[in-house]
Amino acid sequence: MIGIRRDRAAAVTRAARRAVPAALIVTAGLGLAACSATARLSGASAGSGGAPAAAQGKTEAVQLVGKIDADMGAMGTFTGKDGWPAVAPADIHVRAGATVTITIREYDDMVTPLADNSPFLQVMGGTETVNGKRVSSVSNQMIAHTFTVPSLGINVPLPIAGMGGSMGSMGGGPTTVRFTFHAPARPGTYLWLCATPCGTGPYGISGAMRMNGWMRGHLIVS
Repeated sequence: MIGIRRDRAAAVTRAARRAVPAALIVTAGLGLAACSATARLSGASAGSGGAPAAAQGKTEAVQLVGKIDADMGAMGTFTGKDGWPAVAPADIHVRAGATVTITIREYDDMVTPLADNSPFLQVMGGTETVNGKRVSSVSNQMIAHTFTVPSLGINVPLPIAGMGGSMGSMGGGPTTVRFTFHAPARPGTYLWLCATPCGTGPYGISGAMRMNGWMRGHLIVS
């Protein structure tokens, strides 16, 4: 199924997506601006304690799929709705204080570039590997989506599918991203979202980007 989107008339959509409105960058960046690359895991949504995370020997493994907005392919890897990619499941449950490893199998093979020098190209709040190789950022020529938790200073740039065994070589199949971080020590619910303009509308910031269950959801710590 890799290459489905490349065969569509995407020139207009891509041109529009390159013009990322400042409002998108400001909105998603509020929680990240004050965070270093190591991130303070102290930001919290309403009702959460926001205490710094502490490694307590517990581990959590979370499996996600970055779905392509196509109508064919391997079961569970496409959404069937043009302009509506998704990361599923959208609501993620982890234990307070746990060391969490999120594995995302990214099937989307379309580049969705951000503004030049965007902070969302950088790994923040934990450590990331792409197909087993440690990375600190993803280039604007390879970015498909992000998994971003603004209030926790977490940003996981997701490169396009079809990258083969390394960041520089193209190949078949999904790209596997693993991100490890420490969950907050106290329960709470934290919004995650995608920071790339990957939805519908003239600037790519509508549709899936604004809808829970598609390119946004919640990290639920209990």
